[in-house]
Amino acid sequence: MHSLSKHSCFLNLSVLVVVGLLSASPLQAQFDKDFSTWQALGFTFYEDDTWRIKAAAQTRWYNDSSFLATWFVNPILEYKFHPNLDIGATYLFEDVRAQSGDDYTRVHIFRLYLAPHWQIDDRISLSMRHLLALRAIESIDNQWVSRHRFSFNYKVANMGSLTGIGVDTEVFYNYTTNRLFENRFKPLKLSFRINKQTKLELFYMFQTKRFGYDATWQTAYVFGQSLSYKF
Repeated sequence: MHSLSKHSCFLNLSVLVVVGLLSASPLQAQFDKDFSTWQALGFTFYEDDTWRIKAAAQTRWYNDSSFLATWFVNPILEYKFHPNLDIGATYLFEDVRAQSGDDYTRVHIFRLYLAPHWQIDDRISLSMRHLLALRAIESIDNQWVSRHRFSFNYKVANMGSLTGIGVDTEVFYNYTTNRLFENRFKPLKLSFRINKQTKLELFYMFQTKRFGYDATWQTAYVFGQSLSYKF
């Protein structure tokens, strides 16, 4: 009973931290200072010592989480090239719409990536992902984009369903405009084990972007949930 009480207190504290971060965000209708929520669902269909086959889907709600602006699905194939390096390929089918109408713009994204990772000790792990993508935007243009993510994760013990906490940041570079145009910084990630096959991740993120050739950076605030299942 004492252990259960400790676990409950820690989970309540974790929720309060996230809610506190959200309440501190000044929310407006435009991207700058907007609050959005992202929901992701992932499946691992097959995994052995060499290959991993997965699929994922996501929805993103903008304008203070009142407007469904983006949804996408993507199959993922990963090759375990080395104990510390995975190589992946994916095709992403995405629909995006502006707040001014109901019509979606179709985006096809083809991605290749390298994902090095290291287990420092029993608790600490570090990982990166370096991704190159061709974004084929329907009726507009094609763009080459690279993304570079750096992650730190810490495995916790004796915390009930909570299994880890982490932080990561990811920068985006557009080769059409030849500059950095986005950064996604997650100061808090919480990982939970629902059962042997199901995991849940909650995160809070600062999404900083500049659009087109504009030099001004804008920041939105994102609360995300990611549920994954392994067959």
